[in-house]
Amino acid sequence: MALYGRRLCAVLAVLSAVLHLSMLGQASSAVVAVLVAAMASVCLFCGYELWRAGSLRSWCLVGVMSLAMVAAHLSLPGHRHAEQPAISGPPAESMNALMGVATTVSLVEAVIAAAVLWVLTRRRAAGLV
Repeated sequence: MALYGRRLCAVLAVLSAVLHLSMLGQASSAVVAVLVAAMASVCLFCGYELWRAGSLRSWCLVGVMSLAMVAAHLSLPGHRHAEQPAISGPPAESMNALMGVATTVSLVEAVIAAAVLWVLTRRRAAGLV
């Protein structure tokens, strides 16, 4: 069961990478494009780590990077729903939709990573006592 859960989370990480790569074409500058490409590569690395082994290190990496992605997504201008975006129309709307999906996937990954870390550390603590 743990193997299937780990593999499912690895697939979620690859889905995050695909979402980031799909946002790459809509980047407003070269700096943003490099940042999005870096985020996609980190997602692929997390997916690889989870597919290979479900160590504490792997789950910590997934949890921290997922929370960092949520923070990055929420700080970008396209994610401010109270204000109207400077650019409107289909490209801006699709970017907002992609960022919404990517943020949701990152939140799901962070919750799963926190739950797995809680279970794994409780088992270790019980084994030490």
